[in-house]
Amino acid sequence: MRKAVLFSASLIAVSVLATAPFPSQAQTMGQAICGLREDMGKMLLQRFGEEPKAAGAIGDDRVVELLISQTGSWTLLVTTPDGRSCVMTGGDDWTDDPVEATHLKIKEETT
Repeated sequence: MRKAVLFSASLIAVSVLATAPFPSQAQTMGQAICGLREDMGKMLLQRFGEEPKAAGAIGDDRVVELLISQTGSWTLLVTTPDGRSCVMTGGDDWTDDPVEATHLKIKEETT
């Protein structure tokens, strides 16, 4: 299943994450999809077949996770201490192989 993500919406969501109380302002801007971590994990597994692949700390109070599927879809999820998670961005064609940014091509969506 193809996941389309607007680049500008992702930038806004990430900038809100970095500067605003999380996740309330991100939700009011309508840029983030949020829910309880357990529910978000189940939804991403059921809809896209995505499972946790990597995780890291953001400061002292948040965790960022990368969830990927066998088909290459991926989601970046941020979780707060109260168990709420928000999707920050996602996409297709994930690879574990190294790539050079100068060789990446942006796929255009067909309507």
